[in-house]
Amino acid sequence: MISNRRLSSNTYCLRTERPNVVIRAGQCFSVGTRDLGINREYSMYSAANDEFIDFLIREIGDGIVSPRLGTCKPGDLVEIGGPYGDFCLPETRIADDVHVFIATGTGIAPFHSFVMSYPGLHYTLFHGVRHEDEMYDRNDYAKESYTVAVSDPADDRSGIRITETLRTTALDPRAFYYLCGNRLMITDAISILRDKGIPGGSIYTETFF
Repeated sequence: MISNRRLSSNTYCLRTERPNVVIRAGQCFSVGTRDLGINREYSMYSAANDEFIDFLIREIGDGIVSPRLGTCKPGDLVEIGGPYGDFCLPETRIADDVHVFIATGTGIAPFHSFVMSYPGLHYTLFHGVRHEDEMYDRNDYAKESYTVAVSDPADDRSGIRITETLRTTALDPRAFYYLCGNRLMITDAISILRDKGIPGGSIYTETFF
């Protein structure tokens, strides 16, 4: 392992060496430690052509793998397998098409990988978080392209969910929509998109369990 960067009280960015394989932005890896004998799948957070791999990981209080990985220090052995999955942008769509990314929490990981991998990508990113400190590396996104919905703000403001933001936002029916996060958000967001005239063939999902 190369580094372990804390981003919030329960989220960190784990950086590992890159395996000598072909990697596409949006893919995931199986990650764990040898002493546990258990791995979990995490989407890649870094660019596909970086010399390392970053993973955006939220610690689960009663979890096994995420708390253990959170204690890893530079030089510790971390096992990774993969890459897996095809939650990726087709090469033919990268240059000219418009993309809308919708995420909750650490579900933003594959979209961060997309943005870091493809400079000049035409995108809008909607990010639903519980607290303000979960706007991970927000300066990596174009200011005009990043919209956040905070459901439990620290001050006395009323919170808002990402699905509420989608309901009140004009959406381009010609764009391609990618959703990543918890199952309830994805189910609700798909319903909203379809009500707004987005064809089902333009919607792609990656569910976090």
